[in-house]
Amino acid sequence: MHSVQKQGTAPIGQLLLQYSLPAVAGFLANALYQFVDRVIVGRGVGTEGMAAVTSAYPLTMLAMGIGLLLGTGTGNMVSTHLGKGDKDAAEKVLGQSLRMGIGIGTALALVLCLFARPVLRMCGAQGEVLEMAVPYLRITAVGQIFMVLIISMGNILRTQGRPGLGLAFMVSGNLLNGLLCALGVYVLELGVSGAAWATFVALALNFAAILWFVQSRHSILRIRRRHLSADPALARAIVKLGMPVFLMQVLGTLTFLAANHGAGSLGGARGIAMVGVFNTISILLIYPALGVAQAMQPLVAFNRGAGNIERVRKLLGSSLAATTAIGAIAAGLVLAFPEPVASLFTRTDTELVAMVRDGLPWFMISIVLFGVQGTASHYFLAVHQPGKAGALLLGRQILAIPLFLVLPSPFGITGLYLVSAIADLPLAILAAWYLRKEWIALGATESDSGVDDESTESLANAEAA
Repeated sequence: MHSVQKQGTAPIGQLLLQYSLPAVAGFLANALYQFVDRVIVGRGVGTEGMAAVTSAYPLTMLAMGIGLLLGTGTGNMVSTHLGKGDKDAAEKVLGQSLRMGIGIGTALALVLCLFARPVLRMCGAQGEVLEMAVPYLRITAVGQIFMVLIISMGNILRTQGRPGLGLAFMVSGNLLNGLLCALGVYVLELGVSGAAWATFVALALNFAAILWFVQSRHSILRIRRRHLSADPALARAIVKLGMPVFLMQVLGTLTFLAANHGAGSLGGARGIAMVGVFNTISILLIYPALGVAQAMQPLVAFNRGAGNIERVRKLLGSSLAATTAIGAIAAGLVLAFPEPVASLFTRTDTELVAMVRDGLPWFMISIVLFGVQGTASHYFLAVHQPGKAGALLLGRQILAIPLFLVLPSPFGITGLYLVSAIADLPLAILAAWYLRKEWIALGATESDSGVDDESTESLANAEAA
């Protein structure tokens, strides 16, 4: 109980740091997985190999979306049942989630294996890139069954108060994947198939480790056979809770598809490889700020619920300053060394290096702007204003999809560079406007005498205005 109450009493900076570090570490572990894979494939196989991996990536995003769909709904329901002391109901949710994950993941894997070629053409792969991408997708598609289950069950570790264990599983799995990928590409010379087998083995072992823990004496919950039978009502409840996150991931997948097509129409394999490089760099730079924004969310929710409006305001201000500073520093470091950054992903393709180097300044605009967007969206989720949060989370992708398809025609490769800045700038302005109104409302409430139900009602009225 003391650790819970600290959210309302401990220094703001200390709290943000304490809550941010696990989230940032987890995000970076995931980002480094993609970064290492792309660097090894780009330098060990070549531009066509990296283009093949990039072409298949939207399908990995779809599998991740299914995992998040199940994981979000499962985690929320399990937490609720555990809070009520109903362990059997929580285990029933866990069993139903496992059943759905196996079923949906297997169905997705079968579709991708059977229709790999047409699906990859839809993703922008052609010619030699397509021929390399087909075996890569068929191998990783089976591994995506484990990915769905890992993501969907990852929340179970957090709901049991074991977030560090989930992070340990993630980090060890990513390290294993990097080592196996280097072995498959450099030592066994299996090309992109070597990278695919590395992913498959790492995911399978990672899931086995999570399953071992859940079934061990260290876990509060167990997977029990009696809870694996179909329960349509419970399945619908899980899906309903996770659907917003899934839709956001679907939009992200469509954005990546549009980027592949726009880049492929201009630069072929090299253009698609460039999209993969920019995506990898952007994720690596954005995730630290995202970790801070996510750490802020439960702290704001707790203090707002407790009526500590002054602390809510300080949390918002400190988080915004931290995320903006992180973005600015990260962008500055990349812009100081654009050529070495671009050269990480290839040994011989000087044209790809030039394309990435020239586009980095444009993409760094988005990195700097993410601080205000990411902080605002997670703040409004914390204070139960889903309309504003949804507009900020989904608006960028809705703008980017048509821009990736339209801008390359009149502006060429520069059109691709411009998409992120054009899509992110209006969303950053909207986020700043929302935050300014919220800051004024919080300040008005803070200046009231005392913080009680009346002041909370004043805040709600100010927000509505």
